[in-house]
Amino acid sequence: MNSTELESSVRSVTVYRGRAMITREASARLAEGDHVLVFPGLPENLDRDSLQVRGTGDAVLGECAFETEYFEEDTDRIRAPLLENRRKLADELDDIGAELSRIAGEAAFLERITALVTAPPAAGGNGPGPAPIPQTALDVALWTGMTGFYRDRRAELDGRRLKAERKVRDLQARIESLDARLEDLGESDRRSRQVVRVGIRKKSPGDLVLRLSYMISGPTWRPVYNLRAAGDSDTLELEYDAYVSQATGEDWSGIELRLSTARVNVSGEIPELRPWRLEFFRPRPAALRSALSMESAKAVLRETDDYASGAAPSAPYEEEAEEPDLDREEAEVRDSGAGVVFTVAGGGGVSGDNRDTRVGLARRQLPASFLHKAVPKLSEFAYLTARFKNGSDVPILPGAVNIFFDGSFVSRSAFGLIMPGQEAEASLGVDEGVAVEYRLLKRFRKEEGLVSKRISEQFEYRIRIANNRPRPADLKVTDQFPLSSDKDLVVKAIQPQARDNPKEIAVDDEARITWAFTLKPGETRELPLSYLVEYPSDRRIEGL
Repeated sequence: MNSTELESSVRSVTVYRGRAMITREASARLAEGDHVLVFPGLPENLDRDSLQVRGTGDAVLGECAFETEYFEEDTDRIRAPLLENRRKLADELDDIGAELSRIAGEAAFLERITALVTAPPAAGGNGPGPAPIPQTALDVALWTGMTGFYRDRRAELDGRRLKAERKVRDLQARIESLDARLEDLGESDRRSRQVVRVGIRKKSPGDLVLRLSYMISGPTWRPVYNLRAAGDSDTLELEYDAYVSQATGEDWSGIELRLSTARVNVSGEIPELRPWRLEFFRPRPAALRSALSMESAKAVLRETDDYASGAAPSAPYEEEAEEPDLDREEAEVRDSGAGVVFTVAGGGGVSGDNRDTRVGLARRQLPASFLHKAVPKLSEFAYLTARFKNGSDVPILPGAVNIFFDGSFVSRSAFGLIMPGQEAEASLGVDEGVAVEYRLLKRFRKEEGLVSKRISEQFEYRIRIANNRPRPADLKVTDQFPLSSDKDLVVKAIQPQARDNPKEIAVDDEARITWAFTLKPGETRELPLSYLVEYPSDRRIEGL
């Protein structure tokens, strides 16, 4: 039986949250008869139960087997050349280390020769006093030659040493760069490869096309949004994008890329209720209680880690120049019943080194109503919010949203799940076109009573709101009266009173005051706030 190893390429990928369905395609020209076609280099985390083989051509599909072949060398197509390059650099580094050792040895030998030549002669044994100086020691030409020899040899050795040390630094930097790339690819040091063998009976000579599909764990995607608003528009522009990442080691270029919201990691089996039994409390032994407490703590930590891993990482954004945007193709959206599937326009290219790749999905214009909110007691700014309805056919999934106002990045927020037809509110950040001022005008204190003396303190504040924008601004301003937690501590609200203007003023059960009104361009409104606090003179007030 003929065995043929196929060269396959990724044709389409459907990415879920943490998993992906990959379809590879290969073609071959086969003679009539029985054949075994091999798909090599498949991922280690391939789900064997998800394997599917389909094809076109005059043939009968036979058995399909998943196998592991073992080798002496790493078979990863991306890691293998990197490891080989690292080995060559390490060998070169060892050679330079040996050269440095030789240079150090030669330098030590030169110093020993110098010491031997320049050392004074030993004292003679022919009587007291120093030994006579040989005539050759007084030869200036001889010493000049020795000095030149030492200088030339020392300069040569220093030059060789410096050159070798610079080479060591360069090699170490290149090795560190390779180590970083290998670390990004993961600890896979594979000395095996996964293959799928497919049996084929060809009825007649000719071409055959096979498509192999399988599910792998690891690839994922997450939504990210740009929400754009303008001071002269009543609509929001929502750019619906996604970050896709995968560490298969193979770049997904020129493929049909689909992103699905289906939860394939959640079991499809409906949970079944078990009998609910009540019993009397029986104290557990102390050791068992401690073990259960530890297990509960570990469970909480696991849940916390799972939640944190799903949080969207931040990304820097700079202020944008006022230039016309390029047209962007939108993804095709299809409701698959179990979720929504986005087919990315143009396919996109996703690198296999686990880096985030941003792809565009949709762009929608959403009618919105804008409202300025202010809490002057806590912040002397007005915050612009937009209430909108998701009138598109695309659900807005939980994810990070970058907010732009009049072309400039103003803040970062997050969306919860917003289904088609559902209303939501987004904060557009501080709008300095609406000025807020909060001032304490007066604090008046007096003591009353002859026997049971009481303190009476009156507070008066002024809130000033000014609309400096060329358009009317709807505002919602919030403040509060203090609340008493003791019958001897009395709080009396003076201004405002909701009954005086129920259309604009409301006070809730927790003494929060809300003013709702509209300011014309250039208009200023002052909101008075005053209250009285009475308490016994021998008591001290906290929180005032």
